[in-house]
Amino acid sequence: MRRRHGIALLAALAVMTLVALLVVGALASSTLAQRSSRLSHTDALLTAAADFALNSVLADARGYGLADLPLGVARAFVLPFPDDTGVHVDVAATRLRAGALWLVADASLSGTDQGHRRVNLVARFPMVGAPAGSGVVSRGAVSLGRNVAFPSDTASEPDCGQPSAADLLLPLAVDMTGGGAAAARVAHSAVAADSATYYLTGRQITALAPAANMIHVRGDTTISGGTLDGILIVDGSLTIAGPFVANGLVIARGRVDARAGGFVLTGALLSFAVPPAGVPAIDLSDATVRYSGCTISHVLRAAVPPRPVHQRSWAELF
Repeated sequence: MRRRHGIALLAALAVMTLVALLVVGALASSTLAQRSSRLSHTDALLTAAADFALNSVLADARGYGLADLPLGVARAFVLPFPDDTGVHVDVAATRLRAGALWLVADASLSGTDQGHRRVNLVARFPMVGAPAGSGVVSRGAVSLGRNVAFPSDTASEPDCGQPSAADLLLPLAVDMTGGGAAAARVAHSAVAADSATYYLTGRQITALAPAANMIHVRGDTTISGGTLDGILIVDGSLTIAGPFVANGLVIARGRVDARAGGFVLTGALLSFAVPPAGVPAIDLSDATVRYSGCTISHVLRAAVPPRPVHQRSWAELF
């Protein structure tokens, strides 16, 4: 029999090659598994950071000034995040029509396992009530004395800047008296007898109760002077006895007496009172009432924080 040389060496080389391939495959599989695990961790970290940023901005709507956003103009906020994570998050907020808010959180991670995640959230300011359509809304008669002016509002936005069709809104069969009555535009509508028009229903009071820009007086009150930027609700009668400048809503369940002079209002004045015949529900003299739908919308947005819409509020943007 003839001897065959080199067979053992060839077999050993084949076995070593096979072992090397197995080792390389195992190493590659382990490396890919580790990288996949790191990428999953990065994705979860960025998604959590984006969600945290959106909820932080939405929870502190007053601090971030969401009610003050101009219509259609985005404003960016940089959110603090733990430095050891290397995550950078910012949120762009845009106010849209009908009280809607579009919030986009952009989260990024630099370094070896860098990544990027963008999450979108749509929220809305709750509708407490429709803005009053006139500068003065009264369920009872109105008396206008001397020097009562109803100037037009020059500051406006497309979603709230429609001019008022009338200076006074009264129920049917209710009229106004006084020397200044001839210069005022009057409209009559059944909505002037609805408590929802005056933001006085139980649901509306509950929604406005926690508002920081709302003052609720439980009985009669007299204002000798000062300023207001927000909402004033008086459960009784309101007497303005000195210079008083208000921006927003002034609402009274009882009569409003503002004959002392110096009353200047940008927004709307509302009285739900029905006093006896011959007694006006609102009595104005030496006063200026400038109806502003935008001012009313602003104070209502500032009073009630926005909430995510019920359907399709969240979306991931890659």
